[in-house]
Amino acid sequence: MTANMALKVPDLGADISVGADVCDPRRIQRSIERHGDHFIRRVFTKREAAYCQSRPDPYPSYAARFAAKEAVMKVLGTGMRAGFTNIEITHDKKGAPRVTLRGTARRIAKEAGIDNVAISLSHEKGFALAFAAARIR
Repeated sequence: MTANMALKVPDLGADISVGADVCDPRRIQRSIERHGDHFIRRVFTKREAAYCQSRPDPYPSYAARFAAKEAVMKVLGTGMRAGFTNIEITHDKKGAPRVTLRGTARRIAKEAGIDNVAISLSHEKGFALAFAAARIR
């Protein structure tokens, strides 16, 4: 595509906010090794930590959730003000990831006209990726 060409995007009938983040599981591993439970409690909910610890290698799962929280913060447009533990990444019955917002994150979302945030996670060979999107009323 040349600089003069424009990409035609279909009208979705709503404003959309998106966020993406990538995280190196080794970075999360170093933080956990250095700061232990203090780091885990500051960033992850008990349910998230239990899920990650149930995995044979917990660090890719921790990294995917860290990236997801960062992506959600970008959707909300807050930076870290929303608070890591106010954003929880869980799974539905089929295993699809879900976002639950609490406290400050929930208030910010409500003020922005966001009812629900969709999330997609992936991790492969040393990288974890998250993509989040929300429709704004």
